[in-house]
Amino acid sequence: MRRNYIHIEGNNYLYDAFVSYHHDDSDWVIDKLLPTLETEYGYKLCIHERDFDIGAYINDNIVQNVNNSKRMLLVASESFVNSDWCNFELKVALAKHIEEDFPVIVIILQEVRHTNTSLKILLKMTTYLEWKDDPANKDLFWNKLHGALKG
Repeated sequence: MRRNYIHIEGNNYLYDAFVSYHHDDSDWVIDKLLPTLETEYGYKLCIHERDFDIGAYINDNIVQNVNNSKRMLLVASESFVNSDWCNFELKVALAKHIEEDFPVIVIILQEVRHTNTSLKILLKMTTYLEWKDDPANKDLFWNKLHGALKG
C-alpha cells in the first residue's frame, strides 16, 4: 500500500492440480481422469506427458509445475511406489504439504502392498480416495474428487 501496489484477488496458478502418476497408470489418467476433470468439470491439470517443458531437466519441470499448481493429485499404485521419479514427486509434495499446507489428494488406483515411508506419512495425514472399477461407485468417486478439488 505504501508503494502504491495494488492487491489483486485470485490465484496465480497455471494449473488446478499437478497429477503425479506412473507411466503404467497413464491409460487410466488419460482415458478416465483427464476427460472427467478437464472436460466435464473444467479443471486444468498438469501431466508430464503433455505439459512439461521440452529440454528442461525433469526435476526442474517437476518442481516448477508443482509450484504452478494449486494442489497435487497423486495416483498411487504399486508401480508408483517403485518409481524413483514418482517418489521424487511425492517428496516434493510432502515437503510443500508440511511447509505450506499444500493440498495433496491421494487416489489409490490399486492396492499398494509395499508402501514407502513418505507415502505412509501422507496416508496418515490426509484422507484419500480409492478407485473401484464398478459403476455403482464411480459417481460417488467423481463427486468426492470434484468436492476435494473445489475446496
